[in-house]
Order: sequence, then structure tokens, then C-alpha cells
Amino acid sequence: MKMKRGWRVAILAILLIVGLTGLSYADITLSGSLRVRGITVDNGDCTASEQTKGNCKAGTVGTAGGFWEQRTRLNANATVNDDTRVFVQVQDSRMWGGEANTASTGTGDINLALSQGYLELKNLFDQPLTIRVGRQGIAYGEHRLIGTFEWSNNARRFDAIKLTYDHDLAKIDLWTGKLMDTGDDYGNDLNLNVLYATLKNIPNNTVDLYIIQKISGTTDMNFYTYGARVKGDVEDFNVDYTAEVAVQSGDYDKDSSQDANAFAIRAGYTLPDILGGLRIGVEYDSATGNDSSNKPGYKNPNTTSADNKAFDNLYPTNHYLYGFTDDVGWSNMQAWSVNVRFKPIDNLRVALEYWKYNKDKDQYNSAGKNLGDDNGDEFNIRLNHKLNKNINCEAAYVIRNAGDFATKAYTTGKYGTIPKDQSATFAYFMINVNFM
Repeated sequence: MKMKRGWRVAILAILLIVGLTGLSYADITLSGSLRVRGITVDNGDCTASEQTKGNCKAGTVGTAGGFWEQRTRLNANATVNDDTRVFVQVQDSRMWGGEANTASTGTGDINLALSQGYLELKNLFDQPLTIRVGRQGIAYGEHRLIGTFEWSNNARRFDAIKLTYDHDLAKIDLWTGKLMDTGDDYGNDLNLNVLYATLKNIPNNTVDLYIIQKISGTTDMNFYTYGARVKGDVEDFNVDYTAEVAVQSGDYDKDSSQDANAFAIRAGYTLPDILGGLRIGVEYDSATGNDSSNKPGYKNPNTTSADNKAFDNLYPTNHYLYGFTDDVGWSNMQAWSVNVRFKPIDNLRVALEYWKYNKDKDQYNSAGKNLGDDNGDEFNIRLNHKLNKNINCEAAYVIRNAGDFATKAYTTGKYGTIPKDQSATFAYFMINVNFM
């Protein structure tokens, strides 16, 4: 049976950890998780007639359908002493029916991989300093720029070296990650360098400050994202708020500069005695974008010296942030939302959202006609039911309405695009099981 190399490495690492435990070199804790998710999409409006009218993309007739996917993880945490540990996470990610048949041992094997594997050393030089070396999940804030993307069946991981200084006043992360190795010098690879500080000494508030450098030697990209985030609450008035702003500057490539910015503002008011704590919230998000490629006189930053105005969303977890159909990210967008969440009974949480989307720049069709910036809206409802401390169920139903131009219906390649002024629906059911 042919196995992916990451799976073999993970198995060897776990066997090594178990061996060390047997020799009393380490204490080991085994845990894991199982997630099964069913997804369905109904987008039948992109017909041949609508394509002829130019209302949706040719060759992508909308369809209705769905699929099931599963993610299984096994974790091994080996503690050598108070300051040294090794963590290994093996993951199998697959779509049901992905094998050629029920007895197949071929195509399914490529889903097995090493999700995380790192060494962690604490209290270096008798200081609150920790170094973590290896493949690891990293996320900050609301995951707007750096997130683990757990919605994905694979999740996001970084091959990185991370230093953390954790003081009573502030926690500071400094790390470098290898995103793509070209086989050439370090400077010619795709790298991410991050300095992220969280201030702890501000009452009722968390303040984050960060600098993120993205480098690609093959395209001469070298730009910085400077940002700040505040999250807090006003206890006496049951008000919570979050705000984040980021600015990008530097080299987009050898000819063009990166000149972009984004911000997000969220606030909510909670009625603690109603429906288990009814929260009513509002949000506004914005990020700059480039002109539409069909706009007369358009200059492409990739082929000219025009500045790149499109904010780079970097490596986020956009699902849950800007609606559920995942066709809107923190780039070339203006979006606002009103939302509520409540707890009608024990162990059941309900959340409802309405989102209105616009592009930061007007869109144009192939004839150069201005289509405006209306990118439609979305309504979604989500339920979370905790069966017990280890099992959680989640379900959602979404209606996505296109605006003055077509947009994708969850997975563009499989379910086509939603024609302008038409709708599609998206729903899922997911069960998560964590075990020790």
C-alpha cells in the first residue's frame, strides 16, 4: 500500500514518543478528534438561457448537489519535563466515496498526512521565553489575517520557528515561516515573517499590534502589513466591541508597489436575562481593491508599474467572518451586517446574520459597461447543540443572493455561478467528537 511520506513520518514520530514513554523518558497523552460534515448546494439558475444573456459565466451551469467529508485526527503530546515537550498530530482528510471502490487502498491513502509536529522548549535562559520549531497551527485575533482555517477539511499549518515572550504586561510572538521552498537561496523562497504583540495591562481590553512581512523572491514581492486590533467590553452597559485596522506597503513586484488598507468594526449589546443572554450585534468591514480588469484604461499591476491596491488577505479563516458561502474575503469589499444570537434552551445556541456586500471598486463586463458595485447579500442561520462535553453538533442554512453581477455558489467549479439578481442556497450539518 502506497502511503504519503507525511503519514510515515507521523507514525514514526508517535512510535518514538511511545518508546520514550516506555523507557520513562517522557509522559505521553493521547487524544484525538473525529469530524463528519455533509454539505448541500442548490444553484439551478445558471441555465443555458441565462448564460446567453450574459447573466452568468458560460460553461458553469448551476446545479444542485452535495457531498460528505470526514476529518480524523490522532494527537500525541509527550512531556519530557516541565520545559520540554513534543507534539504530533496525524490527520486523515477525505471525501466519502473518494476511493475507486469500497475495497480500494489506492486513492484514499493520499489523504493521510502529518498535520502538526513540533518541539517546544520553555523558560529559555530562565526567562518566560518559549521556542517552538516545526509544523504548527498559528492564529491571531479573529483570524482575519493569520488563521488555522479549521473550516477546511485540512486546516492550515505553517512550517515555522516561533519565539514567544510571555510577560505579565505583554505577550510577544516573533516567527518566520516557510510557505514555499524553491530549492534556491532562502531569499528566493516564499516566506512569512511575523511580529505580533498582545498588551495585557489595559483594563477590560486586549490590544494587539503587529507587523507581517511577506516575501517572494521569484516575483520580487516584499511588502509589510502594519496593523492594530482592540477587543473589549463595557461591563456596566453589557456592550462588547472589536476593531482592527491594517495598512500594507512595500514592493508588490519588481515594477509595482503594494498600497492597500482594510478595517473591521464590530459591536454588540447583550440582554443577559433574555433567552440565555440575547446579543444584538452590528459590523462593518472594508478593504481596498483594484479596478475591474474590464474597466476602460485599466492597468494591471502584474504587467505594468501601476500600484496594487488590492488588500492581501494573507492566510485567514474567512468562514464565519463574512458569511458562510466563502465568496467574500477581506479584499476589494465593503460589507455590513446585523446579527443576533441567543440560547433558547440549555446546550443549544442559535445565531442569525444578515450581510450586505459591495465591491470596493465598480465591476465592468467584457464590453466595458459599468455594472456597479452591488455584490448581493446573504442570510444565514446557525445552530450549535452540545450533546455532552465531547460531542458538538452544528447545522446552518444560507440564502445567497447575487447583486448586479454573478457571484459563486460556494464551490464555483462544481456548482456554477449565481446569475445577477438570482439566488442559491447552501446548507451543512457537522458533528465534532473529541476524545482522550
